[in-house]
Amino acid sequence: MSLTRAEARKIALSFEGASEGPYFGKPAVFVAEKFLTRVHTKEEAMVLAIGSMEMRDVMLEAEPGLFYITDHYKNFPYLLARLSKLDRKTLQDLLNARRLQIEAKAKKKRAAAPTKKAPAKKIVKKKRV
Repeated sequence: MSLTRAEARKIALSFEGASEGPYFGKPAVFVAEKFLTRVHTKEEAMVLAIGSMEMRDVMLEAEPGLFYITDHYKNFPYLLARLSKLDRKTLQDLLNARRLQIEAKAKKKRAAAPTKKAPAKKIVKKKRV
C-alpha cells in the first residue's frame, strides 16, 4: 500500500506534459512549467502544493496520519504526504487536483490578457489627375 520514492516520482512523471527540473535547488516535477510535486530529500514524503492555507489546514486536520508539515512549510500552502501512508490512487488524485489548479490559473490568465488585434491596413487614396 505504501509507495517508494521511485514509485512516487514515476507517478508524478506520468502526467501529460510532466517534466523534471530544479525547484529551489531540489529535483521536482512540473506541469506547464509550474510546480506539481517533489519527493522530499530528507523526509519520506511527497511535497504537495495546496491551493490555499485554509485548504491545507483542513487536509491536515482531516488526515493527520497521512499529511503533516514541518516548520519550514508552516507559512506556505504546502504540505507533506507520508509515503508510508500514501497509495498510488491517492497520490494520483492529489496530483490531478494540483494539475487542475494549474490549468485553471493558466486559463484565467489567458482570459484576462488583452487580445492583440491585427494592425489596421493603411488606406492610401490615389489622387485623380
